[in-house]
Amino acid sequence: MPPLASFVRLFALTALTALVSFGSPPQAQAQGPTPDALRARKSAARRYGGMAVSLPVSAFAGGIKTCVRETPSGVAGYWRVPPKVVDAADAGLLAHLRKSGLDQRIPFSPKLYIRQYVGFVRDGVRYLYVNAVLVEKKSPLVGQLQKAFPSSCGDVNGSWGIQYDPKAKRFTGFTTK
Repeated sequence: MPPLASFVRLFALTALTALVSFGSPPQAQAQGPTPDALRARKSAARRYGGMAVSLPVSAFAGGIKTCVRETPSGVAGYWRVPPKVVDAADAGLLAHLRKSGLDQRIPFSPKLYIRQYVGFVRDGVRYLYVNAVLVEKKSPLVGQLQKAFPSSCGDVNGSWGIQYDPKAKRFTGFTTK
């Protein structure tokens, strides 16, 4: 192949690569949320007020009672999760849900759920279970959920749960209602 033809081919290939790398057609560019989606998010933020709470040991008298089907198995005991551990685990949880895409499996932002932190022991190792429930800000259930599991799932608008191993810093067993 003559040197000029090789140069032209190389130039064309480089130009094509640059076009693909730096430019994309307008319809392929990412677009932000629609106005309807933004309105729905704002409405949900006004309606629900989430928080992270550590349940007292008295809440475990009847075991872990949640509104999701699957809860930790092989539980040999319970412990109250200290506030500093709740804060650190909750920050990790919110990041994990976002990075893993699990937040897309629940209808509202994870921050809008009341996230109940429960300490449990399995095979001599301490773990955390997060029971997340969605209730309206003005509901009397909000006060109850800071001290105990929901007495009824009828007033809960949605729920999910996940287990956390603090030593391995790993979340597992995500379930949703």
